[in-house]
Amino acid sequence: MPNTVSKTDNFLKAIEKYAEEQKSKIQSEAEDFKDKELNKAEEEGLREAYTLIQRKMAQVNTKISSEFSKAEGESKKKIFIRRKEIFDQVFAEAKDKLIAFTQTEQYLSSLEKSARLIAEKLSADDIVILVSESDLNNKSAVKIIQKAFGRNCEIKGSAEIAIGGLMGLSHKLGLLIDETLDTKLEEQHEWFYKNSGLYVTD
Repeated sequence: MPNTVSKTDNFLKAIEKYAEEQKSKIQSEAEDFKDKELNKAEEEGLREAYTLIQRKMAQVNTKISSEFSKAEGESKKKIFIRRKEIFDQVFAEAKDKLIAFTQTEQYLSSLEKSARLIAEKLSADDIVILVSESDLNNKSAVKIIQKAFGRNCEIKGSAEIAIGGLMGLSHKLGLLIDETLDTKLEEQHEWFYKNSGLYVTD
């Protein structure tokens, strides 16, 4: 029991430390968004989801502290399961925010920028632009992508793109340019997992 209590105390201290660092972390992450050179419209959409993640973190910290202060007799496995439940809930809501963004005019602007970027980076004549099935069925989106790309390309739907954005593929060059919202959200998932402070120390 003393060992478990010690681990729980360490866990709570980690959460408290994380809460104190949130302001600087949020500022730092905001700068990271700028470094990725997202256009303003797309950045706003991603920031909305990112802000949701940060807000949820602040909300769950208090709840987690209360829950785990009562979990002195629980195993690490049970704590890890609870942590995963929190991650899944937060990112499900963030995904919903990004899906809502794909229904806006600003999203079409982000597709235009991504198509131009892919055209600049992939100079071959065998380019395939991969989009979500939803975007493939959106005539306006397809037209914008074709025009922004500026030359012949094949536009295909991809089951790998659940939210939105583009991938540019060239077999001749052996290159894939990933400008999808799915990947950008996944990058935040990895950061959240490593930096949330929701862990138990020995």
